[in-house]
Amino acid sequence: MADCRYLTEYAALAHHRREMEMLKRRQRQRLGLGILVVGAVTVGGYLVMPPLGLMLAGIGAMALFFAAITGGSSVPAHVLSGVEGEVRTLKALKALPDDHVLFNQVMIPDPRLPNGERELDFIVVTPAGISIIEVKNTPGIIYVDPDKKRWQTARRAGCGSRPGWNALDNPVRQITAQAEALDRWLLSHGLTVNIQPVVCFANPGVIIENSDRSGIPVTVPEMLSQTIPANRRTTQSLSGQVRKRVARLISGERKTLSRAA
Repeated sequence: MADCRYLTEYAALAHHRREMEMLKRRQRQRLGLGILVVGAVTVGGYLVMPPLGLMLAGIGAMALFFAAITGGSSVPAHVLSGVEGEVRTLKALKALPDDHVLFNQVMIPDPRLPNGERELDFIVVTPAGISIIEVKNTPGIIYVDPDKKRWQTARRAGCGSRPGWNALDNPVRQITAQAEALDRWLLSHGLTVNIQPVVCFANPGVIIENSDRSGIPVTVPEMLSQTIPANRRTTQSLSGQVRKRVARLISGERKTLSRAA
């Protein structure tokens, strides 16, 4: 199992789970009280007049139906979807060997951006170098075209329906910029490390077409163990001392940025 000591909790997912649990508790309380009230009213109405009891039972059933609705999360759907994709990817990354060190939700300095920081979904420090992984949770068929600004996607809305066409921003450009920013930052600390960018589509309903057209791996979580450099018999390697230095640097920077926030 990979070294997971530096992993951090996904705050949005934790908030969502706490919120949904609270809503479920309230739902159970409403239903419990509602069943008692509906039962008492129905019995009382039936004793007065059987048709009245049946009518009250129907009204009570409708009330209980609406009481059973838990409500939605305050976490925006696109944020929750992105986190769910990262969680699926993390599950696959944890299966890497124990000489692979995992980082998630990493912010690194990047003076080329207005806010001075750039977020990386995952960094994996391996005996062969560093892999950075950009996760997308887009469903459907993804048509890889590294030269285009946007990639076409297709997804069926329902059984027998025609596919709906859409597009997403080219993630290869995004991950390339991330790799360049990480390389500059490491160089500023006197470190020259092989960096491999990877795009991972984590949605279980995704199909990737033309992935071989991209010089940067475009894959799914189940294939990450075959994509991360240390598992590809690469001739490049990092000493244990350098890996520890890189890990300390990434961990220390994240803590600094976290305190500053």
